[in-house]
Amino acid sequence: MTLKSIFLGILLFPIFSFAQHLYLNNNLASENLLDSNYIFKHHKKIDTHRIKIEINHVTGIASFYSTNLDSTLTATGEVFLNRKYTAASNIYKLNSIVRVTNLRNGRSVLVRINDRMHPNMLRKGRIIDLSQAASKRIKIKSIGIERVVVDGIGYSKSNPKRP
Repeated sequence: MTLKSIFLGILLFPIFSFAQHLYLNNNLASENLLDSNYIFKHHKKIDTHRIKIEINHVTGIASFYSTNLDSTLTATGEVFLNRKYTAASNIYKLNSIVRVTNLRNGRSVLVRINDRMHPNMLRKGRIIDLSQAASKRIKIKSIGIERVVVDGIGYSKSNPKRP
């Protein structure tokens, strides 16, 4: 190697290192909000053709709660209300704040995970079950299912406020 190539390598190494650092830490949250224990326990039920899981970034199908589930207890012990921005998910930890983006129209909403879905929903490619308020915000079709991207944002015991 010549002196010129060594000098150029020393000069460019910090730039490549910085770019790699930005790429590897391209999360919205500083910690992993995925429920690794649950994913490992039910990994055989996950439909890998419809669900793509990365750290704090999951692509799959969203559905919404039925109106007859109002006033039932959730996994966190609180009373479920369809008018709040909440959701059920088996992939994220309870009380995680996530941003759900509809892939059809680009609309997004922040919701708090306060409940769990049935494990067999993963076989159908379902990753999140939204409240009626959240599903209306991102305009999920009347069929009741839509392709979405779910990004982990943080952790909170209170629900996101309505805009």
